[in-house]
Amino acid sequence: MTTGRKVVRAALGLLLLGSACKGGKGQPAPTTQASHGAEDAEAGSITISPEARANIGLAVEPAEQRVIERTLLLNATLKVDPDHEAFVSSRVQGKVTIVSANVGDVVTRGQPLVAIQSLQIAETPPTVEVASPLDGIVLERNVTVGETVDPTRALFHVGDVSHLLAEAEVYEADLASVRLGEWARLRVAPYPDRVFTGRVVRLADAIDPVRRTLRLWIEVRNTPDRKLKPDLFAQVQLVVATSGRAVAVPNEAVQTDGPDRFVFVQNGDAFVRQNVVVGERDDRYTAVTSGVIAGDLVVTKGAVELKAVALRPAGGGVVDESKPHTH
Repeated sequence: MTTGRKVVRAALGLLLLGSACKGGKGQPAPTTQASHGAEDAEAGSITISPEARANIGLAVEPAEQRVIERTLLLNATLKVDPDHEAFVSSRVQGKVTIVSANVGDVVTRGQPLVAIQSLQIAETPPTVEVASPLDGIVLERNVTVGETVDPTRALFHVGDVSHLLAEAEVYEADLASVRLGEWARLRVAPYPDRVFTGRVVRLADAIDPVRRTLRLWIEVRNTPDRKLKPDLFAQVQLVVATSGRAVAVPNEAVQTDGPDRFVFVQNGDAFVRQNVVVGERDDRYTAVTSGVIAGDLVVTKGAVELKAVALRPAGGGVVDESKPHTH
């Protein structure tokens, strides 16, 4: 048995059970009803200490009237806008004497990148400076001091990454829903809890004859510290329609127990399991047609841990596997 499993099975031991249910040991916890749905609340409420709340990162958000959106899930790759990038070469053939920029450097338009001594026959061969044609970042450097270069060779790749294009494909069956200007939400693996937004700015005019898809491009504003990188993979939720307003909760608040759907509603210092009837959902919110009302505080982060406590068998506890078992 590993040391990790000896400590009390499951991360629920995060102080949850020391204060899990109101009432004496082995006794059913008293029912704490939400202010609006007493008949639907499950018997019992969960009360946890401030330390336990901090340990599991417990957070609540209010149920609110929201518009539920219909979205298309697309895969995309981030690209530099071709209108805001340049491959820099020399106008003359010559020998490189100075290289003034490297990959990742921020450069401005007109800033020298490399100096080249011309190979033309002259008493004093002229030196030519090659400058950046735009403000941006050095994405590639393909030159070193002492090399001989000519105008056919790209020495630097410079791009403005203050905004990027997410290149995606949409199946032909969904084309009627896609239009220029539609909003999109993007998520990338390095920052799974962060949502980036953009709009569709370009649509191709030709269907891929093999894949039966149409390419589109979504312009996305980058962060000041350039978290988004060219060639980064992204998942896109393209908003193509909206429904009427409804009381909705974050998706992570909705838990399942067999056929039942429920949330945990904060009631003072306690959290009450409240069965709900759900409607439409998108990538962020689920409409709730019964069980909660606007303004109710529902648990988002930490709901899974509370569910594990709520569904624990009556009289059950956390097993300390550091103690020997008896048979």
